[in-house]
Amino acid sequence: MSESQVFTSGQRAYLSSLAAVDSIDASSRIHYADWFRIECMRRYREGEKPVDLFRQAGLDPKLVGHKRIERAFARWKRTPEPTHPKPLKPKSRDTVDPYDPRDPRDRLIAAQALRIQQLEEEIRFLKRA
Repeated sequence: MSESQVFTSGQRAYLSSLAAVDSIDASSRIHYADWFRIECMRRYREGEKPVDLFRQAGLDPKLVGHKRIERAFARWKRTPEPTHPKPLKPKSRDTVDPYDPRDPRDRLIAAQALRIQQLEEEIRFLKRA
């Protein structure tokens, strides 16, 4: 997905359900949770790749875009970490926390649900063409 494209309502709902996402504004800018930003920067400094960190949080680069990930990390590198990060937003039963190691199957299910949604969008596009 390109940086200028607007997310579909299904994609917005999926992204909003992720613990790593605080909100998505009307222009499809993703606002990430402070804890996610802090955790990403910590793990990045330990040698992990930004794309892998986003993917593990359910933020598939095919959906959010590689450029958006690069820009987020560039912004986070030059911005001081918050001294008091906002608490983790409450989760519904269906929300998956990709950093919760108790059941890695949840991450797989979330990734598969996203892929199904992407394929359905592609099918709708091809039918219109």
